Amino acid sequence: MEPRPAPAERDPLTHGLLTDYEPPEPRRWPLHLGLFLATFASAVWCGGFLVARDVRWSVAVDGAVPPWLAVLADPAFLQDGLMYAVPFLFFLTVHEFGHYTAARLLRTRVSLPYYIPIPLPGTLGTFGAVIRIKEPLRRTGQLFDIGAAGPLAGFVVAVGVLVGAALTLPGADYLLSISGHADSARYLAETGAFPPFSPDLVARGSMAMVFGDTPLFHLVGGLGWTRVPGNEIVHYPLLLAGWLGLFFTALNLLPVGQLDGGHVVYALFGPAVHGIVARVTTLLLLFSGATGLARDLSGVAPWTLWASLALIVSLALARLLDGEWRLVAIGTAVGTALVALVVLALPELAARVGWTGWLFWTVMILFVIRVDHPPVLVPEPLTPGRKVLGWLCIVIFALCFSIQPIQVIGG
Repeated sequence: MEPRPAPAERDPLTHGLLTDYEPPEPRRWPLHLGLFLATFASAVWCGGFLVARDVRWSVAVDGAVPPWLAVLADPAFLQDGLMYAVPFLFFLTVHEFGHYTAARLLRTRVSLPYYIPIPLPGTLGTFGAVIRIKEPLRRTGQLFDIGAAGPLAGFVVAVGVLVGAALTLPGADYLLSISGHADSARYLAETGAFPPFSPDLVARGSMAMVFGDTPLFHLVGGLGWTRVPGNEIVHYPLLLAGWLGLFFTALNLLPVGQLDGGHVVYALFGPAVHGIVARVTTLLLLFSGATGLARDLSGVAPWTLWASLALIVSLALARLLDGEWRLVAIGTAVGTALVALVVLALPELAARVGWTGWLFWTVMILFVIRVDHPPVLVPEPLTPGRKVLGWLCIVIFALCFSIQPIQVIGG
């Protein structure tokens, strides 16, 4: 029999024990503000490059200003960067403050968001933002409320941005401001639709960034005067910000470890179901990543390719299966054979389900996020209202998820 807790005050919001509650420590707000400003500047900078409209590069005087910096004087570059950065960071901020607000209402010690800038052209400009929970979560309801608040709040913003982008989509002449799109602009003006895309059409020496379709993006994209295909989304900053809102929502709702989706599944179904769902999800991501890698390295010598792939799969399974080497050996043989079957015998299927990027997220899940969820101190069933919101989170994940989110195709 477990020892009974000592008498303690109960709070009407948390219904939890507050005996070890401490007032929030002083905020390191200059750090958080500095990271936000750095991330905002990084997103504006990278957003202008992502949209890739023609710019004049006209500010360099006697070579004093490098051409890559001169673009900041071009109004179109700054406009594109701001139209991308403002809605995207607004989404990230609402998502994180959804968590933060729920935690504060539940008297849980929590940090302000830490924004992560990546000021490299060709990237998104940021790796997102995170908050830090500074104490164990006591009860299942508390865990659920904090975990679900972020994606639910951010999802509303992402949908709003997407709807606004679809309803304000510029006309066909807009494409004339993008190098190499004169024929596409003419086709769009004549037919009302973008020309069909094929990887074979990517010009030699150039690259195309293709964003995967999702059920919700497909639905909202139909609200505009035309539907923007995945290979053209990057040129429309507001639409790109909305798509990324769906992408980050789906990533956070992956039902593993202590991601938001892991919190929801753990609270909704319990630790046993969470453990199964998390492992199945991780295996599916590993399979997609391995399939994508096998396709990307198809020009490598077969022995080198499949030996390397088997090594990657075995290392991932060793972590996932806690070193049960007999199961790891069997799983490696079966998994590698399954990937080979799909890549060699079913190339069209492999082209649809393989994405090398999932290998990175598999590593993050196995070594950083962790597959399993730590237990709450006081397990309890969720209220009917929380169960409805939990299932809504699952539906949102299904609407926002793409098995091949972002592909870079070279010519």
